[in-house]
Amino acid sequence: MRLQWIRTVFFMTVLVVLLAGLGLQDSRAQGVSVAPVRVLFDKKVRSATVFLSNRTPEALTYKISLVNRRMLENGSIVPAEVAEPGEFFADELIRYSPRRATIGPFGSQTIRLMIRRPRGDFPDGVEFRTHLAIRSMPPAPLLKDLENIERLTQEGKLSVQAVASVETVMPLLARFGDPQATIQIAEPALEMNQGEKASPVLSFDLIRGGMRSTYGDLDILHIAPDGQETLVHLARGLAVYYPTAKRRMVIDLKALSAPMLSSGQILVRYTEMAEMKGDQSAQLLIPLGQGQMLVQ
Repeated sequence: MRLQWIRTVFFMTVLVVLLAGLGLQDSRAQGVSVAPVRVLFDKKVRSATVFLSNRTPEALTYKISLVNRRMLENGSIVPAEVAEPGEFFADELIRYSPRRATIGPFGSQTIRLMIRRPRGDFPDGVEFRTHLAIRSMPPAPLLKDLENIERLTQEGKLSVQAVASVETVMPLLARFGDPQATIQIAEPALEMNQGEKASPVLSFDLIRGGMRSTYGDLDILHIAPDGQETLVHLARGLAVYYPTAKRRMVIDLKALSAPMLSSGQILVRYTEMAEMKGDQSAQLLIPLGQGQMLVQ
């Protein structure tokens, strides 16, 4: 009976620890860095390697899996249980190894990925998508540590702690054929925020068309009447993942001073990066001190 009680306490403790790990977030997994940050498969690239690096002096264990996610209009990445019309998941097309890895202090681990073409009929010139999930695994208590319940309780060593399990996800994209995309910038609005320190806030839509994702750099510049350009915002690697039709951007332009707001123009420019085989660009020109906005 006593042994059964010990085992019950042990498994309850493990269960609490694991349940605490369900509060996951899309961020860098605790203690590990991941490179690259996304992978693109196409007719020339059928395999890839992802590198994990342990940045801590302790050995860490990670569970590796494929999960389907999609992007919302606000840029959030959320779980996707069922594909929407026109959406294609790649989780059944990708083989990967290992499924679990323990990385020593300041050590590294490689994850091998390989993709196959989908079976059966599927539209030509489309993009499939899934995410590689890397989840930190909290250490479970050992049964030997619970053998003397009374002593551990008296010494304050028997306790249940919520150990968070943190997850990072990186997109895996697979393109079959030659899917095309378009990008536009629309619906701009410039207003002052209502915080303690008022600053201009620029909002606009990145509108994506076609059958693939876009991935690029966003530059926002102030152009003075004499032509002088001042960079007021820069975002690298900004994505709009297929099939999301648009991404609403809201940017606090703290670098845009009051004198800048009174004259000149704001140039918003989005340029796809060659890294993800993109060739699209778009820009928006906003005259300041006037009651109109021009789209180019």
